Amino acid sequence: YVFGIINFLGYVTIVGFLGVTEIPIITRQVDEKVRNDLQTIREYRDPGAFNAWGVTLMFNIFFILMHKANYPHLDATGLYLFLVLGINLPWTVYCCRQYVVVPNTPHTRRFAIVYDLAVGRPFFRNHVLLMMWSVQGFLNSSYFTLMLLDIINNSDMLADIIRSIVRPLPALGMIFYTFIITVIIFATFGLENFEEHFVYDEYFGDEEAVGCHNVVSCSWLIFYKGVPAGDLGEVMDSVDRTSPSFLWRLLFDLCFFIWVGVLLFNIITGLMLDTFAELREEAATRNDIMTNQCFVCGLTRAAYDDLYITSPSFDEHKGQEHDLWKYVYFLSYLRSKDQTEYSGVETYVAEMLERQDLSFVPSRTSLVIQNRKIGIGDEGDIEGHIGEMIDLAVGSITKTISSLTASITEVTARLDDPESQPKVVR
Repeated sequence: YVFGIINFLGYVTIVGFLGVTEIPIITRQVDEKVRNDLQTIREYRDPGAFNAWGVTLMFNIFFILMHKANYPHLDATGLYLFLVLGINLPWTVYCCRQYVVVPNTPHTRRFAIVYDLAVGRPFFRNHVLLMMWSVQGFLNSSYFTLMLLDIINNSDMLADIIRSIVRPLPALGMIFYTFIITVIIFATFGLENFEEHFVYDEYFGDEEAVGCHNVVSCSWLIFYKGVPAGDLGEVMDSVDRTSPSFLWRLLFDLCFFIWVGVLLFNIITGLMLDTFAELREEAATRNDIMTNQCFVCGLTRAAYDDLYITSPSFDEHKGQEHDLWKYVYFLSYLRSKDQTEYSGVETYVAEMLERQDLSFVPSRTSLVIQNRKIGIGDEGDIEGHIGEMIDLAVGSITKTISSLTASITEVTARLDDPESQPKVVR
C-alpha cells in the first residue's frame, strides 16, 4: 500500500496542476466563443442533435425487450446496464453538448466547460482516470495494473495509435453496425437451413453437443466464435461432401468468410492504417513548419536565406529576434498588469488585443529587414526584391565594363597617335 499511496499522491499532484492550468484556458475559450456567437448565431440550440440519439435509444430498448422475451429466466442485468450506461449515457452526453450551440446560461456554460475539458484535453482526462483507478486499486489490487497505461501519455507513437482508432470512429461505428446486421442475417438463414449444424463446442460428442435454436442465441454464438475467427468453422459442424446440403453449406461458409473474414476486417485495418499514415504525415509537416518557418512573422527559411542576410541567421531570427515565448510572456504580462499603469505602447497593444487585431505582430518582416529597407509582403515580393538586386548588380557591372572599355579605348588611341609618342633624345 505504500507504493499505492505514493502513486495516488503523484496523480493527485498532476491532476491538481493540470486543473489549475487547463480550466482557466477552457473557461476563457468558452466565454470568448459565447461573445462571438451571440453576435453571429441566431439559434442557440440545435434540436437535430438528438436524432441519432433517438435511434440509439430505440435500438437499445428493442434489444433489451427481445432479449428478455427470449431469455425470461436469464439474469442479464449487467448487459442491460452496459447498453444503458455504457452506450446510451455517453451518447446522450455527446448529443447534449451538440444541442448547446451557444452556452449562454450559467448551467450550459458549466456543462460546456466540463465537457470540453474532459473531451478536448485528453492528457488531463487520462490522468483523472488513472487517479480514479489508483483509488479503486486499494479495493481491488487488479486496478493497479491499469497504471501501466500511463505510458500512452508519454509516448507520441502510442498516442498516434490511439488517435488512429479514435479519428475514424464514425466509420468504425458503421463497420460495427455492418457486423451486427451481418451476424443477424447469417444467424437467420443458418437457423432456417442448417439448424442442426450449429454447435457451441465441436469437441463434444453428438449426444452432448449443444446448439442454438433461435436467432438471438445463434447471433451470440456467431459473434462469440465466428466473427473473431472470420469463418463459421468454429460454430457449425463439418458437412460430408456426400451430404445433400454440402454445396449450400460451402456457399454459405464461403460467403461469410469473404464478407467478414476478408472484406470487413481488411476495411477496418485499412481505415486504421490510413489514419495512422495521415497522423505521421501531419506530424512531419508540423515539424517541418516549426523548424523552417518563423511562427511570429511567417517567413520561411528559404525566403529568409534568399534575402542574403547572414547576421542574424534564420535560426537566430526565429530563436532570438522573433522568440515566440517573448510574445507569450508579454501578453501574460499585459493580462496581469493594472491597466492604469500601462505605458503608451502597452495601451496600444492592449486595445488591439481587445479588438482581436493582431496587426501589431510583424508579418514577413523584422527589425533587420526594415533597417535594410526591404519591404516584403509575401513570397512573390521576395522574388521581386531578388530581381531588383540582380538588376542593380548587372547595371553596376555594365557601368564598370563601360568605364573600363572607355579607358582601354583612350589608351589605345594614344598609343596609335605618333604625336602623342614621347620623343627620344640621343
